[in-house]
Amino acid sequence: MQTRIQAIIDLLLLHPRIGTRTDDPAIRRMTASPYPYFVFYEATETEIIIHAVRHTARNPAGMPGAS
Repeated sequence: MQTRIQAIIDLLLLHPRIGTRTDDPAIRRMTASPYPYFVFYEATETEIIIHAVRHTARNPAGMPGAS
């Protein structure tokens, strides 16, 4: 799984807007398929900020960008 998360981060460096938007306009999310995890991140002009890596079975109310 660590390799998959790193691959997602590498992809985000090349395509920072590829993730799905959340309720928070600054935060996006990517799935870590085939693993059941979301990577929540923010893309600024100069960096990618990873806010959380969360299992999809967890209560979504506590996830970044959830209302």
